[in-house]
Amino acid sequence: MTSFREFREEHDADEGLVLDTVPSAARQFQGERAGFFTRLIAAVIDVVIVGAIIFGVWIAVWLFLLVFNPLVDYGMPRPGYFALGGYFIMWVYWSWGWATSGRSIGQHLMGVRVVDRDGRKPGWKLATVRSLFCVVFQVGILWIIVSPANRSVQDVVLRTSAIHDWSGDFTSGDYSSHARIQTGTAEGKAG
Repeated sequence: MTSFREFREEHDADEGLVLDTVPSAARQFQGERAGFFTRLIAAVIDVVIVGAIIFGVWIAVWLFLLVFNPLVDYGMPRPGYFALGGYFIMWVYWSWGWATSGRSIGQHLMGVRVVDRDGRKPGWKLATVRSLFCVVFQVGILWIIVSPANRSVQDVVLRTSAIHDWSGDFTSGDYSSHARIQTGTAEGKAG
């Protein structure tokens, strides 16, 4: 068992206490651009979450209407309403996630974070435009397959990157220490 004294002697006092929460197998990918399958799985998780939200809202509205007018059969809404609602909620969901922490729930589970060209979490304007671009032009993610830099069409146009980041830090918003992001070159494919 290590005592506090031994622990302090082992770690430099000038650096402060640093707890490495990144799994050892993932450390080599920390800061690298995320690949196609990692980002696809994160997006599928996000779509399932938004689908559950849409379904929950529909059930809540149906129950509300049933309570106040039980004799009327409201039936199922048209599928177009579900699609429009899903697109809108996905846009709001990604905008909020990327602007506040740089990641959505799916990206958090997959260890991915969206950063701007300076390696910081995108601001509200960039996050809103990027999420709208991702919702409207979904096939842009396929560009990652042929891109040597693991960048989607949205990343190329808006100068953003989706990087591997397993840290739990949601507050600082500055990831410019990842030199690979700033250079804009392909340092290798991870996915």
